[in-house]
Amino acid sequence: MTFSTPYLAAISGLYSRVPKGWAAGVDLYARARAGRRRPGRLDVMTSYGGRDLDVVQVLLQSLSETHTQDHIMFWLLELRVPAADIQALSRFCDQLPNVTLNVIKVTDREVFDQLRKLGGKPDSARFLWLAAHRHLPADLDRVIYLDALDIIVADDLKPMMRHPFMGKYLVACRELVHLPPVLIGPAQRAHQRWAPDALIRQVSRGIINSGSIVVNLTAMRRDDVDMGQYLKAAEWASGQGLGFGDQGLFSLTHGSHYARAHDRYNHRFFSETDGRVRATRRPAVIHYAGRVPKPTRWHLTPDLERAISDHLDRRGESELVLGRVTRIRPADFPYFRRWWDTCARTPCHARIAPLATERTLRTLETLGVRTG
Repeated sequence: MTFSTPYLAAISGLYSRVPKGWAAGVDLYARARAGRRRPGRLDVMTSYGGRDLDVVQVLLQSLSETHTQDHIMFWLLELRVPAADIQALSRFCDQLPNVTLNVIKVTDREVFDQLRKLGGKPDSARFLWLAAHRHLPADLDRVIYLDALDIIVADDLKPMMRHPFMGKYLVACRELVHLPPVLIGPAQRAHQRWAPDALIRQVSRGIINSGSIVVNLTAMRRDDVDMGQYLKAAEWASGQGLGFGDQGLFSLTHGSHYARAHDRYNHRFFSETDGRVRATRRPAVIHYAGRVPKPTRWHLTPDLERAISDHLDRRGESELVLGRVTRIRPADFPYFRRWWDTCARTPCHARIAPLATERTLRTLETLGVRTG
């Protein structure tokens, strides 16, 4: 979505700021309450399929370290994860003083595989959180969902957990922080009545970002949300030539059915400076998503950081272009250090660090960065 006139651009800027004040106010109130709270229970889930489950240790380590007084019930919904990998993760959690691992194997794989194919995505497990209300215990009314491999927790999540749903299915941050929030219902109905193709394409990419959300399990059970609804929306979207992931499918099916959370709960640092000042103070969730590489694929030493900075200085550029979408800037280096510092306190570091360093060196060599 673009705004072609100064008038529309001004309206866009105003509209995008109005709900931001409300989200900040809710967060301030929730943080004040959390500062006086007693230690408690925090329910967090993720989903995963296939191999390399050990990287989830980084997320778990950050959760444990930021919630030392709380007990974390960690729910893992999984597809096709080898039993040996589950056992290894369980042993790791046994060493954390405040984490209990609960593994739920989802056996009705077919619908998730269909969603993967229809959406054109490489894995099926990303869609599992859409069925969390069908698999988590019936007495659990809400749960925080975090992406498995590209997130670390940096501050207390209790304020996010207590954010009011306002009758919505999710508490979430917007996918596009620089555009006004989209207010829309189910995409197929909106498209039939009024919504242009460009807006529906934006919806298919996601109105919300699903990397860090709170799921209203009670509301989704009450409304009997089932995978058939998502499959129907997916088939329609595929027929329109639209690709989608989990956040896109939620938006295509339910539209703007979410209460907006403060951006500190899904801090995608690539948007900190894009012609505007968008730095988030004291991020609670750092999400390595958007234009930056995944941390498991990008391991920098201080020497490599200097080599990149020198390369950019010589060329008069502000960022290193890694691919069609991915970029990295010197301002991003501290975030990658933080992820790898957390990773260094987990057993998976010994396996993934050499692989990531080798991959990084190959990439830098290809781009002409002098690393010797």
